[in-house]
Amino acid sequence: MQLKATLLGVGVVAGLSLFATGASAATTYVKVGQTNHNFLKTKRTIQTTDEDKQFKLTIPKGTIVDVVETNWHGDKKGQVHVEINLQRVSYKIRGKHIAFQTDRILATTKTFKKVRVPQYVQYYTTQKVYPENVNRTRVADGNLYAGLKVPDIYRQLKLTAARLYVTSDGYLEYYKSAPVMYLQTTQIPTTSAKITKVKRVPGKGLTMLYTKTAVPTAIGKRVSKTGNQQYLTTIKRRYRSSATVFYRGNAKTAVDSIRLASLYKVNDHDFFMNTDVVFPEY
Repeated sequence: MQLKATLLGVGVVAGLSLFATGASAATTYVKVGQTNHNFLKTKRTIQTTDEDKQFKLTIPKGTIVDVVETNWHGDKKGQVHVEINLQRVSYKIRGKHIAFQTDRILATTKTFKKVRVPQYVQYYTTQKVYPENVNRTRVADGNLYAGLKVPDIYRQLKLTAARLYVTSDGYLEYYKSAPVMYLQTTQIPTTSAKITKVKRVPGKGLTMLYTKTAVPTAIGKRVSKTGNQQYLTTIKRRYRSSATVFYRGNAKTAVDSIRLASLYKVNDHDFFMNTDVVFPEY
């Protein structure tokens, strides 16, 4: 009887051990979200490619990335895949490539960690979406262009303006002359400075970004001769908007779409961000 009890006990322990092993081996996935901007932090170095598998990319461990969830019908039940938006990581990661997304990456909790919206990108609303039936699309991507409104003609290489952008991995990138709202071409930043400190005054629409690396006087100023916070760039949201109306063909009575821009001051210079596209009902 004692031998049977001992064997029974061993069997129970072994069974529990197998159960625990199986539980710990179960794959878990991050909860990404359905907004336009979903921020994850890499927990390991990721070797991947662009979505067309034309070139290789390395995403270092500890990098905050902006992702979109992309699950396919053939995926296993419960799996979560994401693509990293390459237009929202720093130039040192994306390089001269103009691809918009990485290849699909399995979003396990061993690879990614869900994080809050970084303070340095909170100069615009990243979590806003509209219902599908309101004929309005949220397009805010963080790109600020010198000026007061979306130009009547844009997305042309010959139409250029200063561009400022804050990447998901915390770099302040400034382009002295960039095609307005046209990202389908190689763009090398005039300045790419790692953000070392952030101060925000939400009630006044202020986002203050400090860097050790020098920034042009067009967007910032030097506030210290030593330390990691030597230069300051202030982005101030004006809580004012402008609108640019686009017509169908040459008919000035048939509105095709309206592009809304949110107005900003960067170091007291006028900048705008295209935030919404409105499609009037015909």
